[in-house]
Amino acid sequence: MSDPSTFNLRHLEAAAEVARLGAISRASAAVNLSQPTLTQGIAKLELQIGHRLFNRESGGCTPTSAGQLFIPRVNRALTRIEECCSHIRKVGRLSPISFPQRHISSTQLRAFLFVERFGSFSEAARQLSLSQPAIHRATRELELVLGVSLLVRVGQYLRPTASGERLGRDVRLALAELRAGLDDIASLSSVHSGRLTIGTLPLARAALLPQALSRFYAVAPGAEIVVLEGPYLEHLSALQGGEIDVIIGALRSTEALSDIRQVSLFEDDLYIVGRKGHPLDGQPVVDNALSSYPWVIGAPGAPMRLYWERLFQNTPRPTQTVQCSSVLTTRGLLLAGDWLALMSADQFRIEQAAGLLQPLSGRLPGSRRDIGITMRRDWLPSSLQAAFLETLKEVATERRSGSADQSRLEGVI
Repeated sequence: MSDPSTFNLRHLEAAAEVARLGAISRASAAVNLSQPTLTQGIAKLELQIGHRLFNRESGGCTPTSAGQLFIPRVNRALTRIEECCSHIRKVGRLSPISFPQRHISSTQLRAFLFVERFGSFSEAARQLSLSQPAIHRATRELELVLGVSLLVRVGQYLRPTASGERLGRDVRLALAELRAGLDDIASLSSVHSGRLTIGTLPLARAALLPQALSRFYAVAPGAEIVVLEGPYLEHLSALQGGEIDVIIGALRSTEALSDIRQVSLFEDDLYIVGRKGHPLDGQPVVDNALSSYPWVIGAPGAPMRLYWERLFQNTPRPTQTVQCSSVLTTRGLLLAGDWLALMSADQFRIEQAAGLLQPLSGRLPGSRRDIGITMRRDWLPSSLQAAFLETLKEVATERRSGSADQSRLEGVI
């Protein structure tokens, strides 16, 4: 697949205008390019994409099937860049730039993104196989056009300024739009072709996501899906910056985040879990007794951690705790001694069936959490991404309605 960061911004604008106006001549005047230059630019873009975007006829130009899928993504990407540049100039108390895509280049933006990512001109140059002066010149020209500093040196590394952070985020979102457009074009010849990057939280890793992935790959073997593990805040930052497409797991309060929306899939309860033969096995759950044992706890702010803190609101907290977001490490600790943890049924059902772990309590009152999908509010999924979300919802619906697997699990617990 072509790298959208190499697409010429003028060529993208030209394609969008041809689609809007329906003729090379009118688009040429609109973008201030000669007709031969515009025609050559679109031809190069079509070569990079591997598909014709327009049918050239005597009466004008009409988008092909590929063009109908790709051009709306181009418009969204260019709008993102225009609004970003407008914001940066406004914050800097500078006059707006009309059609910023005519003043900045994809080469400049690509150089900036690599410097932002690696923190140095030399490493960015090495990654891009360019000279260091070329990278420095490209980023400096970008700063001159925008009229603000985008990078500042902190110790040995270059870090983005506030304007640089905004530019980096919005350029990555624009590139995500173009990649989605390429995926949509690929789906014309290959069903469910494309890429999806998922940030997963602890509960979704155990059963929900594996079940959905297995079912989806049965009908979409050509899909390229990347699953990343990490803490919620890290995933949220990556989601807002276009580096991942969705987060799957326990939902959080997002009232202060106007750019984020969430979809609940099902509700889930917590249990106190320990090894088979734990001293509390068969004993009533008493707060003082729970305080006597070491605990594996979640990260601060995580729903599971907040419930754990409420659990010991009126009694002394355990003196031995390990903060851990890894289900594998949690399981290992529980099996190694008298450790306790709060877990969802999905997270220990295999070990329970093997006689290794068991719930030491029933469903804990007030522990119910919404499990679902977190995404950008303005996200427009590709055909592959939309199809996977439907599969995920199907798996969740079966869980809610009492599918065979879930019924067996509830019977064990």
